[in-house]
Order: sequence, then C-alpha cells, then structure tokens
Amino acid sequence: MLEVLPSAAIGPRLSPNAARAWLFVLALVAIGLVWVALGITDPARRAGPSDLDTYERVVAALKAGQAYYPALHQALLEGGYGTLSPLNWRPPPFLTFLSWFPSLASAQVFLGLVTLVGWLVAIAYAYRRGGIGASAAAAFLMAASLVSIVAYRAELSFELCCGTLILISVCAYGLGWRWVGFVVAVLALFVRELAAIYVLVCIIMAIRDRRWTEAGAWLAAILVYAGFYLWHWMQLSALLGPVDHAAAVGWLQFGGLVFMLRTAAFNGVLLAAPVWIAALVLLLGLTGLSTMPRAFATVLLYLALYLFYGRPENEYWGAVYTPLVALGLVWSWPVLVSIGARLRQSS
Repeated sequence: MLEVLPSAAIGPRLSPNAARAWLFVLALVAIGLVWVALGITDPARRAGPSDLDTYERVVAALKAGQAYYPALHQALLEGGYGTLSPLNWRPPPFLTFLSWFPSLASAQVFLGLVTLVGWLVAIAYAYRRGGIGASAAAAFLMAASLVSIVAYRAELSFELCCGTLILISVCAYGLGWRWVGFVVAVLALFVRELAAIYVLVCIIMAIRDRRWTEAGAWLAAILVYAGFYLWHWMQLSALLGPVDHAAAVGWLQFGGLVFMLRTAAFNGVLLAAPVWIAALVLLLGLTGLSTMPRAFATVLLYLALYLFYGRPENEYWGAVYTPLVALGLVWSWPVLVSIGARLRQSS
C-alpha cells in the first residue's frame, strides 16, 4: 500500500477560502525565505584540516593496520578538534567499511552504486504513484540532487551516504516494502546518528498505524544501537588524557533561518546556485512532500533541528534530508495545479 495522500485530492480537501489562504501563506513564506537568503554570506571556516581530510587520514591509518580509536584520536588531536566532545568521535562502522576497499576510488564506485539504487527506487516509487510522467520528472530531479556522489572525496561523507539510505528507506516504505525500509533505516542510523530524526518518525508511524511487530523491531533496534553507542563512548573515554580538550565552539548555535537555508542549499546542483534558489526549491519540495506523510514529517523535523543546532560550517548536514526535498519537487506542481483547479471551480 502506497504511503501517500494523492496530490489530486489536495484541492478538493480545501475550501475555496482555505485554498486562497494556503496560496497566500505560501507566497508570503517564499518572499520571507528569499529575503533571508539574499542576506546570507559565506560563513567563517574552522582553522585546520577539514572533516574530509581527517576522515581520509583515519582510513589511511586503518589500512596501515592501526586500530580505529587510536587512529581517530590522533587525527582529531592533529586537526584541532575538541576530543572531549563525544560528537566529534564518529562511530567506527562507516570509516572501517571504507578501509576495506583497495582504494577510496573503489569505495566511491561502490557508494555510487548505492546512490544509483536510491535513484532507481525513487523512480520506481514515482512511477507507481504517478505513472510515466512522474517517473521521468523523478529521474531528472533525483539525479540533480544525488549527483554530489561524484564529487572529489564524496565517499568520505557520512551525510551523503546517510541521506541516500534515508531516501531508499522512505521510498521502500512508500512502495509497501516495510521491512526493506526498516533495515535500510537502521543502516542509516549506524552510518550517522543524525538519522535518529528519521528513525523517530518511523517509530511514531509504526505505533500510529498499530503495526506492533514493526514497533517491536524498532524497540529491539534502538536497544542494540544504545548498547553499541555506550560501547563506543567507553572506547573513546579510555583514550582521553591531559592533552584532550573540549570544542572551542558548541553545536547549539541558534543559527535560525540562515543556517537552515544553508543546509537546504547542500543539495546536488544547488551547491552551485544562489541560496535564494535553494530556498524556493525547499518550499516547493515541502509543498509536494505534503502528500507524503513520512517524508514530510522527516524534513520538517530536520529543518526544526537546524534552526538551533549546528555550527556555521556544518551546512553539509543538509545532505541527510535534501534528497527528500528533491523527491517532493516531483509532486509540487500537481499539488499547486489541484489547488488552482479548486479555486477556478469555486469562481
């Protein structure tokens, strides 16, 4: 069963006055977002090596036979990271997995294949829901969003991998492949803890729909992950000593709409576009996602989180949710058309 609210039903669900109000609010929000976006400048970057430099160094150390936590600890210290901040210590699955490949180039090819799966599943979902026209639109829009995987050292990005897995999970759930969606969502969580937002949505929807077997599976998965993260915390804590220090700047920054929009701009080809275009794309994507409860709730929660959480240089966190925004674009036009048709019928 498709997890969607048909876009054609949006218009008839609204009264004429509600449709007018909806369009007025949409236009008002668009103007506000563009106004904020036009004032955005490039943020100051942290001194020292980038996150990707640090992860590449860890992978090289793992290939040379060094244990994960000492390798990560050394790389964090040399990069000037706050090692007393547990969130700077990425859990081992993703980088360990990358170290198994003969080279980072071969790892990028593999993750490119995973991205290809995400692209194909999104097209299949669009076709199942809207036919050949929707699938053609999805093919173009999803390619424009997922193209970041071909960038230099993109294979080292936890967020790109996590966002692709979330996309696959959302589409699998939408197609009725619930256990595929569940397994892929759990994988996303083990890649990057930011996937916890999406996992929360999945748990709430399983309980709401009284899918108790799935809810029980989620409980088991959360307990396993909690145990894993406790073990992770114990491993990193054992290495801390006098040379370790806290992060100079915390993640609770209250960056508001500026940081939120910067994360929205981290979306494939939009990286090369002005932020105000990303702002409009975000709004249109949310319009289309309003017919897809799981994806809509997920993106809204990430946007709410990024209003106050995340340092200016963390805009790449947007890669966790922006593939869903691209998926929503497929249905933004049908939603607007259906509302316009409702207004014409009432005149």
